[in-house]
Amino acid sequence: MNNHLLVPFLIGQRRDGLRRVTDLDRHEWDVVDVPDFTEATLSDPNEKLRRMGRIYADMAERVERIVDAGQVPVSISGDCMSTLGMLGGLQRSGRPPDRILWLDAHGDFHTWETTQTKYLGGMPLAILVGRGDRRKQSRDSIGAMLSAIGVMPFPEQQVILSDARDLDPGELEAVRRSGITCCSIAQIGEHVKPGERLYLHFDSDVMDAEADIPALKYHVKSGPGYADMAALFRSLRGPDIVAVSVSAWHEEKDLDNAAARACLALLGELEMPK
Repeated sequence: MNNHLLVPFLIGQRRDGLRRVTDLDRHEWDVVDVPDFTEATLSDPNEKLRRMGRIYADMAERVERIVDAGQVPVSISGDCMSTLGMLGGLQRSGRPPDRILWLDAHGDFHTWETTQTKYLGGMPLAILVGRGDRRKQSRDSIGAMLSAIGVMPFPEQQVILSDARDLDPGELEAVRRSGITCCSIAQIGEHVKPGERLYLHFDSDVMDAEADIPALKYHVKSGPGYADMAALFRSLRGPDIVAVSVSAWHEEKDLDNAAARACLALLGELEMPK
């Protein structure tokens, strides 16, 4: 069974430029697609959440089948919300991770109470650990999305957030009060225990690599470079990795495919030599 999944969507909006991955990589990639969802731009956050529920429910089903076949699921998608589909599939297989390592320049820990921009892309980690939709008028579109996916909250105390260095004030306070472990990539080895089932999520913007990979999203200075990430992935390589997901680059700006090739090469660092 093919264990590589490509999800060409960003917060429910189509990003077909990501499909170029299928031509660039030596692996075969299955595309998680909903043909009815054709729009590249949506304005209604509730509609975005509804669409993500459907997209990532499909992803979770595929992940479950991959795990049941004894393989490690690997995904590339346009956003970090895809972690809900990956985690949902792992949970449904009866083999959830012991720990999640979340590599990101941003906290992704906003809720409707803290966000000023109302951008759903700033909320995935908060949603993953069960911090729900606390808007007025008893609306719970986030809960409906989670129910559609079939994913349960993951314990905060089992999350490592590494190299998050661009957090808004309300978000920063929420992270500090949570059970999440925050550290640099140099400290990850102190918190990952041998034998733990590790789910690795990698947002490509964790790298401070604007000069070499300009199509990465939301560059934040003073972070790890490409070589640092490659070394980390080599150190994590092995049977403890049970799932890997990547939040992708600006595919519409990656005209030379430099960002795609760089991230695919990093995924290659996690593979055991044959």
